[in-house]
Amino acid sequence: PLPGGPPGPSGAEAGDPRGEDDLVDALAADIADFTRDHALARTVVVNVASTEAAPDAGDPALPASSRYAAAALRAGCPYVNFTPSTGLHHPRLREAARRCGLPHAGRDGKTGQTLLRSVLAPMFAQRALPVLAWSGTNLLGGGDGAALADPGAAAAKNAGKERVLSDNLGTLPEGRLHIDDVPALGDWKTAWDHVAFDGFLGSRMVLQTIWQGCDSALAAPLVLDLARLLARAHEAGISGAVPGLGFYFKDPDGGPADLPGQWRELCALAERLRAAA
Repeated sequence: PLPGGPPGPSGAEAGDPRGEDDLVDALAADIADFTRDHALARTVVVNVASTEAAPDAGDPALPASSRYAAAALRAGCPYVNFTPSTGLHHPRLREAARRCGLPHAGRDGKTGQTLLRSVLAPMFAQRALPVLAWSGTNLLGGGDGAALADPGAAAAKNAGKERVLSDNLGTLPEGRLHIDDVPALGDWKTAWDHVAFDGFLGSRMVLQTIWQGCDSALAAPLVLDLARLLARAHEAGISGAVPGLGFYFKDPDGGPADLPGQWRELCALAERLRAAA
């Protein structure tokens, strides 16, 4: 091993002289070795690493999540981005994602607060109840809480949460979402939302929700679902962003923004995959 310290998030040790392309090749080789060593028909690469800040505009370098995404493509593997990190959304990877003929899905798993928002926001829109403000707070510990204490990582996370509101309401209401690292909570998360809206004749009303859950227990079944669905999509010859998986993500690649609509699309995908068996 090269001197200089433990491996960093890019898959390289500090002081590693290899260039970006060589690092991606090395990661792809590791994935291919894993597939061969375990005699697997296929491998699905799922990004569940800590959230990274969005890269600076104009920075041509691939962030760590995009290096691993590129490595998955080079290794011939379907790819899932369960985080809000850049992954395959980097401009330099668009053409590679299009040409590789592999299925992919993302981004940012929808497990708690945003899951609830994707149900409640269309309710307000369908009942013609104008939402004036939607504020929220997340209290969480563990590795996720520590990672999201970084302002850049928190901003990347909040972007997906806000998109759910703007896509369903047609506009982004007032209010901010705060994420606070509370190490004592461990893997348990408390999410509080405060929604101010107008009813008939301008009657001001408020809805408050509290969501308390175990992050890992909420996310694990979704990751398993996505791995199985992407493997089946790969087997069926589907390539590109797999339609019908918005049900799992805050920031999906197209499709409806409301949870019932996303559920219908997921069921249609399941039927398509079943028919291709």
